[in-house]
Amino acid sequence: MKPLTTGTIATAAAPGSPASNARLTNRQALTRLAAAGIKRPVGHTSLEGVRARTIQGVIALKRASRCTITITGGTERGHGVGPRSHALGYKLDLRTHHEGVCLTRWIKTTQRKGSPRGNDPRWYGNLNGISLEYVYETPRGGGGVHWDITFN
Repeated sequence: MKPLTTGTIATAAAPGSPASNARLTNRQALTRLAAAGIKRPVGHTSLEGVRARTIQGVIALKRASRCTITITGGTERGHGVGPRSHALGYKLDLRTHHEGVCLTRWIKTTQRKGSPRGNDPRWYGNLNGISLEYVYETPRGGGGVHWDITFN
């Protein structure tokens, strides 16, 4: 944010802007996703408490990639913990297979390759002022291969 000068007023970031770190209800998140043409998440995926910036980021990802986006993991229990975790609203899991093939191809060919996170390959990118970390995650204890994406 720019420093204040005489005659300016400080304002908070708009709730849907990349600068916003507000947490959304499940309903608010689903409404924003539907307006952008992103289908309802699969299974028992919850978006309760997801960050507005995370939703803004996944919408920007859909627009940039022109791919179908299928959310397979949100803020529900069962994910790892940390300062930028699913539970704190910073991460989403996205499908890699079937309709996710387009997204996988787009990430691997347009985003910057980084060092792996453990054994899982990682890429980085920036969309509309939101930095993204894409990890092609292969769960060791079950669950399918998916993109674990952090929106910062």
